[in-house]
Amino acid sequence: MNDNLTKETDYSRSFLVLQELPINWKWMLFLGVLMVLLGTLGLVASGFLTLTSMLMFGGFIFAGGIIQMIHTVMAKEKDWGGKVQHILIALLYIVAGLIIFWDPFATSLIVTILLASLFAVIGGTKIWYAFYCKKQDWKWLLPAFSGLLNLVLTAIIITTLPESAIWLIGLLIAIEMLFSGWFLLLLGLRMRKIEKNGQPI
Repeated sequence: MNDNLTKETDYSRSFLVLQELPINWKWMLFLGVLMVLLGTLGLVASGFLTLTSMLMFGGFIFAGGIIQMIHTVMAKEKDWGGKVQHILIALLYIVAGLIIFWDPFATSLIVTILLASLFAVIGGTKIWYAFYCKKQDWKWLLPAFSGLLNLVLTAIIITTLPESAIWLIGLLIAIEMLFSGWFLLLLGLRMRKIEKNGQPI
């Protein structure tokens, strides 16, 4: 009796989690497998993925500039000063997009340096927090180890520039796709199991 009650409680909790999710678990499994495959390919061809992501980034910026320019020209703005401001912003977007198209790897180099700086700040913050935890007699080894990994990763990125600018962004995107793909796979299998147990989704 208690086991049945426990199972019903587990199903109820699952329903609360899955209420806002797509009900077709087959599509979730398909998307999960697709993302895992693409993520695996991204690990092998991280340079190509970096180039593609930079070109997409440039495309979004360029398209945003064109839309802003069209909106500014078509808008019935009587204040010329305000119109000039919007036109300049649109031109900046367009020029930035063209620069990214012209040399996407230079853009990836800038983004890689920014990422390395972010990793360094995060690593330093974690190590500072580890010392604080040690003073408070809390568990400090895990944040210290995590912060040290961040600093090691920063050192690897900086010392391998500009080569790291070719693979780092693509590698991070591929890892994210792998994690998301496995999450969708596991969630789809869970929903399939609930459906096969006779519970409506």
